[in-house]
Amino acid sequence: MARAIYRINEFIGIDQSRDENALKSAMSPDACNMDTADGNLSVCRGCVRHIEAPIPSTGDIHAIRIFSTPDGEMFIAAAGESIYAYKNGAWQEIYAFTTPIEKHRFDFAQAQINSKDNLIIATGERQLIKFDGDEAKPFGSAEGVSDKKAGYLAMYRSRLFAAGDPENPNRLYWSQLPGGGRSIENWGSVEASPNVEGGHTEVGSMKSDPIVGLSALSNQLIIFKRDSIYRLLGDKPGNFIVEEVEGRTETAVYSAIVKRAGSLFFLTQGGLCIFNGVNAQLMGDARRIQNALMSASTAASRGAICRDKLYFTISEGGGHANAVIEYDIMRAAYMIRRGFRAYDICSSGGTLYIANENRRICRMDEGETYDGAEINAYWNTPVCDLYDKGSIKSMKRLYLRGSSDARDSAALIDMHIGQNAAAYRTLLPKDERTVLEVPLKNEGRTFSMRIYNEAGGRFALKSGMELEFETRRRTE
Repeated sequence: MARAIYRINEFIGIDQSRDENALKSAMSPDACNMDTADGNLSVCRGCVRHIEAPIPSTGDIHAIRIFSTPDGEMFIAAAGESIYAYKNGAWQEIYAFTTPIEKHRFDFAQAQINSKDNLIIATGERQLIKFDGDEAKPFGSAEGVSDKKAGYLAMYRSRLFAAGDPENPNRLYWSQLPGGGRSIENWGSVEASPNVEGGHTEVGSMKSDPIVGLSALSNQLIIFKRDSIYRLLGDKPGNFIVEEVEGRTETAVYSAIVKRAGSLFFLTQGGLCIFNGVNAQLMGDARRIQNALMSASTAASRGAICRDKLYFTISEGGGHANAVIEYDIMRAAYMIRRGFRAYDICSSGGTLYIANENRRICRMDEGETYDGAEINAYWNTPVCDLYDKGSIKSMKRLYLRGSSDARDSAALIDMHIGQNAAAYRTLLPKDERTVLEVPLKNEGRTFSMRIYNEAGGRFALKSGMELEFETRRRTE
């Protein structure tokens, strides 16, 4: 018999882009609620309540947003048929729709109106709403040609751009340039100076390809359509140019378009995509989560960025979003978080916030539970035969280092050898310098491990796990 070692030099993330036998040992075909940011494997942190009071209304929570004011940040929540603001230590209704809206889609933009910060809110079914921190009321007017039922908003070159008008699905509106008595609430012409006037243009001609989202970069406005992507270049109506962007992707969801530096990231049913300032395409590693997306829906996904990580909600099994895909941009690593409902997510100041099933706004990556619910975490290693299908692997020992937050916290390991399986419970010390030896049994031609936590407990395993085994071949 010959001795052999299977090493996991580091833990990176999920990879579903190829057969498990072809995966690196650092990748997992399926993992959940794990943190691999430092190359080690640990149970992720949970979430804790940022605002103890639940969001009012018995209706669904449709959106949350942070409104930055001179006095600090104010949370805004759309729930049921109302919009609420968290002010003076309590949720307060700031706007109520007199008749129910149908789709409950909300988009936001922040801008100054008459030298005061305002949050502009779009639904695509009613006239825009503006909220100045004290009062919410309709935005614009018929006289200013700005009483449209726009659904998508973006600020670009100091102008408000809007789209998603149900009566004109291909139309892009822009406001007047503020100053000299002009306001973004006026979208009409200015005969004395056409370069500061408002206006509109048609983007494409197909009614079957309506505008479905807007996002602004420093040098261009990106116009997402159902089957194509356009951009607007220029800084005034006299030199505005609208052109189609090269590259084809699946339909982007306006609420899952995330800006980082000069790029836009957006999640589609086909995977994570990027617009790099020139063209749009799938990320090179987009297929690493293809199995997870195959059985999920991104139709109502929400996106956010926090400390060089992208977060996108998805719905697994229908209904509201009940999982979050996490993508570490710097490490090109994917992970999935489950165990909670995510109505919406947003971020500010290096903190990710979520509106959960308890109707609370919580801070993510803190605490040891998901707002009271146990965190069930696991990491599956690839099923592999080490490209030596004829050899029989006889398992001997597993060597690992790790630590736990509690004295009785354990790492559970299911070892699958061929058709045989065995479960091991390993108590981890608080001193991670100790090397633990786990005696193993069984033999077979393929093997894999499932590492998971016990009863929501926390543990951390150091990179460099080693699996020792002997190999032999049949003699007859």
